[in-house]
Amino acid sequence: MRHLATLIIGCLPIAFLPAGAGNVDSTPVHVAMISSPSAPARVRVEDLRKITVDAGTAIGRLRSLQGVNGAPGPGGHKPENFKFGGWNMPEHVDASAGYRMARIDLVRTHDAYGPADIDARFESASAPGGGLISARRDVFDIFPDPDADPNNPASYNFAPTDQIIASIRKVGAQVMFRLGRSEGADAQPPKDFDKYATIAKHIVLHYNHGWAKGFHYGIRYWEIWNEPDLGKVFWAGTAHQYFELYGKLARAVRAADRRALVGGPAIARPNDDTPYRDAFLAYVRSERLPLDFYSWHWYATDSDDPLDFIRISKDMRARLDKHGFWRTRSMVTEWNYGLMDPTPTPVQRATFITAALIYMQDAPIDGATLYRADSVFGADGATPDKTGQALIALGRLKDTPYKLRVRGADLNGFAVQAARSDDGQTVQILLSNYEIPAEFLGPRQADDVLHVPPVFDVRLLARRSISYHNNGGYDLTIDHLPANRRYSVERCRISASQDFTSLGTTVQNELPIRLREELPPPGIELVTIRALDGSAGS
Repeated sequence: MRHLATLIIGCLPIAFLPAGAGNVDSTPVHVAMISSPSAPARVRVEDLRKITVDAGTAIGRLRSLQGVNGAPGPGGHKPENFKFGGWNMPEHVDASAGYRMARIDLVRTHDAYGPADIDARFESASAPGGGLISARRDVFDIFPDPDADPNNPASYNFAPTDQIIASIRKVGAQVMFRLGRSEGADAQPPKDFDKYATIAKHIVLHYNHGWAKGFHYGIRYWEIWNEPDLGKVFWAGTAHQYFELYGKLARAVRAADRRALVGGPAIARPNDDTPYRDAFLAYVRSERLPLDFYSWHWYATDSDDPLDFIRISKDMRARLDKHGFWRTRSMVTEWNYGLMDPTPTPVQRATFITAALIYMQDAPIDGATLYRADSVFGADGATPDKTGQALIALGRLKDTPYKLRVRGADLNGFAVQAARSDDGQTVQILLSNYEIPAEFLGPRQADDVLHVPPVFDVRLLARRSISYHNNGGYDLTIDHLPANRRYSVERCRISASQDFTSLGTTVQNELPIRLREELPPPGIELVTIRALDGSAGS
């Protein structure tokens, strides 16, 4: 892995590079060769994917899906001995530099293990994973004494949560505040729902209206609980008890701040016919409760298919519309590679994430928070791993917010996003070449259910049968750039051996611009085209 400063020098716009760095080859180039003329070609032209980008007409705006779980600042990382998933980090790490470079703009506060928890009690025999969380973290809860007066500011311990909220705000991101408890905490429902609602109201007042020496942050997103449908991992009560708690907390949040966006239930089993789908929506409708966003989670377990999120999102949108929630946002507030599958290589995970986020642009998904990102920028917070590098590449697309039409990409892993800047000076093309591992292709021998006895079962999506071909690289044509101008073309690559490495910058005079390059899966490449005189797009 390379330190952030090295990556900045390698792939920032030319104007930001120090003298002598990132020298441009001004020799006119029409087609970039697959290999040097003296070396044998390693990939046949017919094995390249033909991709065409129409730079002449924008077809809409990109939506920002650059959200994550995990505050960047110290104090709320996954404990070092909680190794499941690989997200554990030393408590002192500050990933703020990485978050800024990746331009993370929404951070969910779940799983900070004390901070942002109302009343978590760890090391409980009834809580899966609780033994991995030190009971000493209970002291970081917002409301540590369940018998205290919820109207008295002295009953609250805001300092640990203030610290992680401030770290989110300092990187320029919005906060999604999860009201409830982290994993590993006691899953029993609160004893007094009315008191719990009063506590929630005062948390909103503290962060949005200055109560108890608080702030005026204007936090918009308030998510009620986490995964109440996942056995008894987070919620040991009934579905109806959750509905009742949701109603009381939703009304309390809205009473404290009429601009607040309230949502839930953050379900873990979006494909299962549980009460947390249609029955929950029917309850919210009948009780006239606010539901500004409906949240759901998915890890592509036993499929490792980046299209899973799109398939689920279409079903979620249809259910919301069926119940009359046309304006309610659909948000996937936890997602990643298959959670129970063999650990992917670093570049495999990064390519999966990049492909999924590209596909989400054309799906009915209004927001996404990857689980999680505080661990992807290294122990110093400034040495991104492959996923961190991919998030930085995705963040660059904010400089080119207008979507361009792409032909030749597919929904099987060869994902391409093209866009141009407001001023028409820059076009960026992000390519992610991912292959689903062979063992996860085709129908399962057993049923489409993940069994985790005795805790829960999760219904999986049917796996797809895919035959990969002509995906050894790309034959990219950028059409309809204004003529009689010069263009710089820079390529930055993430692969097993390359850490968001600049492959050089050339100047091209002839149109259309055409690039032929190897990009074997798994691999990511960001192509940036800048007009050196005039505009890159009309």
